[in-house]
Amino acid sequence: MKPSQTHLASLLSSLLFILGALLFLSVAFLMAITALSNFMTGTDVQAQQTIVLAVFGFEGLILLVAAFISIQKFLNRSSADRDASFTISLWQIVVSLVIAAVVLFLGSRISLNNSVNWLVLPILTLPAVVLPIFILFGLGVRKIPLGTRWQTWTVFGVGMTLVPFILILVEVFAMIVVLVIVILFVISQPALNTEMQRLSEQIYRLGPQSQATLDLLLPYITKPGVIAVALSYFALLVPLLEEIFKTLGVWFFAGKLTSRAQGFSMGALSGSAYALIETLGVSAQTVGWATLLLTRIGTGLLHITTSALVGAAIVGAVRERRYAQLLGTYLLAVLLHGLWNAQAILYTFATLTKNLAQQNPLSGLETPVTIGMVILAIILLIILLVSNRKMRATVPQPVREEAIT
Repeated sequence: MKPSQTHLASLLSSLLFILGALLFLSVAFLMAITALSNFMTGTDVQAQQTIVLAVFGFEGLILLVAAFISIQKFLNRSSADRDASFTISLWQIVVSLVIAAVVLFLGSRISLNNSVNWLVLPILTLPAVVLPIFILFGLGVRKIPLGTRWQTWTVFGVGMTLVPFILILVEVFAMIVVLVIVILFVISQPALNTEMQRLSEQIYRLGPQSQATLDLLLPYITKPGVIAVALSYFALLVPLLEEIFKTLGVWFFAGKLTSRAQGFSMGALSGSAYALIETLGVSAQTVGWATLLLTRIGTGLLHITTSALVGAAIVGAVRERRYAQLLGTYLLAVLLHGLWNAQAILYTFATLTKNLAQQNPLSGLETPVTIGMVILAIILLIILLVSNRKMRATVPQPVREEAIT
């Protein structure tokens, strides 16, 4: 069959996914060479190396599948235009939850055992990350159609490649702008400027990575001004940026999706892809391995829920000109995202104050913030489930032909 003359998008998407796969697989290959070299020379193999090997190799293989589907579309193969469906049953949820719980438990027991963690943690990391996202995505799109196989894999692939690449660029740029503003403010305050210069000299003498430097910096890190800057960036700027770009794949197909329900499911798919790449990207650690991946389940729920809501609003804006609803949904997503990030930042600062001898208002916030994050996670799950039910009600039911008697 001759290549399509009209489907440049499928060719471009296949090239994007192949480049992404090559990047991930190259990193995995380098980690494999490094780990093998350490093993052959009798040097301890680091768990971080083997976890990166596993997760980057896994991501590369996923993108190769996405690239294959895009090539099938470019070649006008009918398989690429078949409807993609995703269903999750109760037994799949139960089995996945049990496996994820067992994996997290085992990982928590051996994460600090350097003699075996380099071999076992990579095997445990993938199900610990993938299964919760699998469950949450399944609950979000239950009985709601996705798109064709090509549309589905393209949205997922874009969420793993183009979206994180763009967000890294814009978030780094935003961080630089914030830092410049902070530096200009410090320079404009002579007393503060002198204090910062004295602090930098002390850090230089003590060494940037010494415990003494950490003890020296902690009182400054927990100052209200520093906390305000951190909250402004992570709880305001980051949500504003991420909720714009996470659903980039939905924008590509918004005019071809048939309903807001389909936009909802594609948005959930976009959020799942971004949650997967983000969680796998921070999973290469041994200290607090299980705690980190357990808390990342809440972050995955956040990404899936907010992206699903925005995805539905995008289709509504494109097909029905509901622009005000799109703006309102976007602001709601930013609010939910900002609340989650704000609590995560406050928890981090509350943990840091444990190392301070003097009393600090943040010292007692760990438990309340933890409870707040659990409550917000429950609210996000309720929003996802209720929205799924509402979207299902809008899906046209197939017409049943009655037998003629």
